[in-house]
Amino acid sequence: MSKQEKIKVSAGEDLLAFIPHIVGYWPENSVVCIGMAGKALRATMRLDLPRAGTVNLDGFAAIAAGQLAGDAQADGSLVAIFGGADWTDPEDLAEREVFDALRGALAAAGLPVRDAWYVGPDHWRSIECLNPACCPWPGHSNRKITGSLVSAELVYRGSSVEQSPRERVPALAAVQDPGHAAKVAAAAEPLRDALGRDGAAENQLVVTLGAWETALARWPERPDTGMCGYLTASLSNTAVRDAVMVSLATTPEASLAGVLGVGYLEADVPGPAVPRNWYGGSQAAGRDVSILDESDGGIVAAGELFADILLGGSAGGGRPVRGPDWARMDQAEELLLFLASNVDGEGKAPLLCVLGWIQWCRGKGTWAGAYFEESLKYVPGYKLAHLLDRLLQMGFVAAWAKDRQTAWPGYRKGVPEAA
Repeated sequence: MSKQEKIKVSAGEDLLAFIPHIVGYWPENSVVCIGMAGKALRATMRLDLPRAGTVNLDGFAAIAAGQLAGDAQADGSLVAIFGGADWTDPEDLAEREVFDALRGALAAAGLPVRDAWYVGPDHWRSIECLNPACCPWPGHSNRKITGSLVSAELVYRGSSVEQSPRERVPALAAVQDPGHAAKVAAAAEPLRDALGRDGAAENQLVVTLGAWETALARWPERPDTGMCGYLTASLSNTAVRDAVMVSLATTPEASLAGVLGVGYLEADVPGPAVPRNWYGGSQAAGRDVSILDESDGGIVAAGELFADILLGGSAGGGRPVRGPDWARMDQAEELLLFLASNVDGEGKAPLLCVLGWIQWCRGKGTWAGAYFEESLKYVPGYKLAHLLDRLLQMGFVAAWAKDRQTAWPGYRKGVPEAA
């Protein structure tokens, strides 16, 4: 990051103004923890505020501290609690037990809390300063946050604060043209059985990964109705869905080798299903996918990489964490959103789930959770969405998001530095 990109902050309202911009929305009933390395702000983590009596607070705090401590350079922390009511009684902070548990866990992790704030619907104040001369009751107006110099600078740089993901995701994925969605469904229907049954056959998977690669390479040119139907139908096979996810993060060749490495790949079928106009038409194949390294070691390594990518870079066996191709994943997000907005019914669930996985890989847990919730509305119990949502609730953060070298570049732009 260049010197010119840094934003200097010194007052509480400046640091609090940074939070909704880095999170993307104004947090509600949330705990936000920010790591610090000296005066520089590091990783930011938002968690739902635990409901009284429903969560082991020591366990909750240990998870939060453990995730923030994954940044080896961090040596301190900041905490902001966004509650449902203003703090008006000096003797009664509703979230005192939550804060005390967090402060203890963060200190034990080598990240002592350097400052902390409580933010209500209308007012904010320091948690540990009770001097009414500098911290009046019920606190400073939240307009002081939204009107701060840091907030203005971030807006000037193109940042914005929008609605929460739970409000935005349903709107983003909503069908805009029911007539077109019906045509996509009609195109997908005759393909669904074959792709669901034979999707992991090698010659079928080669075509399917090639189709996804063609759609991705041509984006923002929108795939036609036939290709939309083919792509959505292909995800009815869970092995193919996983292969597509890995392909979007790496290459179709790496994904195909990984499918073989994890034991998903099946024997060829007599006649693989292909998209309409696949040969010589508007969607000419031109995407030859093959396994580049067929040695035993190459296949084992490909299988390990395949599993690591599905778990957001969480390499096992001491393997180094390698980052994904974020430019591909960003482009894939746009393609997947387009498909989701042109599909209704059960076929929408895997698209929403993969979108949630991309957000989870970025470290944007609230966005990920909103996509998983939406996926489960279309197919209750959809296994991957359910499992990833459980990981979120347990505080499991993708390894990519915890390492500054592999983290999504969107989190490395315009990060303020404390004065």
